[in-house]
Amino acid sequence: MKKEKIEPYPHVIPDIKDWPIYHLHQKRKQFVKEIGDFASARIQEKYGKSLGDTIAKAVYMERIRIKEEPWKVDPQDERLFWLKIQKKLARLPQGAMPEEEIHSAQLILLKKIIHRYSEEIVGSFRISTFQFARRFTTFFFNRLLNTAASRNLRRLYGSRYQLHERLIAKGEVDKVRSLITKGTVVMVPTHFSNLDSILIGYVMDAVVGLPSFHYGAGLNLYNYSTAAYFMNRLGSTG
Repeated sequence: MKKEKIEPYPHVIPDIKDWPIYHLHQKRKQFVKEIGDFASARIQEKYGKSLGDTIAKAVYMERIRIKEEPWKVDPQDERLFWLKIQKKLARLPQGAMPEEEIHSAQLILLKKIIHRYSEEIVGSFRISTFQFARRFTTFFFNRLLNTAASRNLRRLYGSRYQLHERLIAKGEVDKVRSLITKGTVVMVPTHFSNLDSILIGYVMDAVVGLPSFHYGAGLNLYNYSTAAYFMNRLGSTG
């Protein structure tokens, strides 16, 4: 009996320059500012009059981290930045200034910290890097899965199977595809390794036909230079 031919879904948005993630990173500066404004407002609302203590705690924890567990992605002036924040916070004369002025000075320090975090966390999206990653992952998974399927190393450079025939997406695929153009879609995949995560992203693009998502990634992954290079250019947020 002849098997039904499996075809990948066409892309919901064919042109990469029309993808939401591309538009977002064309406005990266504005995006970073919106993050800063939102985070600043939330922190003020939560901590209010204890803002100074909150900043002091952040300085203390970050200086310990830099000393005991520095990250390769830390900016060269990381230690100096936090030292300056600590000194400026210590110079605020408690009781010698109106409370409003002290709060304003603390708020300036808070915004500097948030802006630094935002610039560090928000990556970019470069079409050339994405297209290279797409070609490489196609080659990688094609060789990997064809070899596993045939149980024969001589098949390593063969092409017995089309890749999309090995990677089958099941579930409410049509519904997810229809939602892409209607609002924000949040994908929360369950995976056991970083390779699983890459595979899920590949299937979303090459099989299901979805535009690239904005990835959330732990900053610890950026300690690996190759991973950091690609994640920072493929829309990852640390």
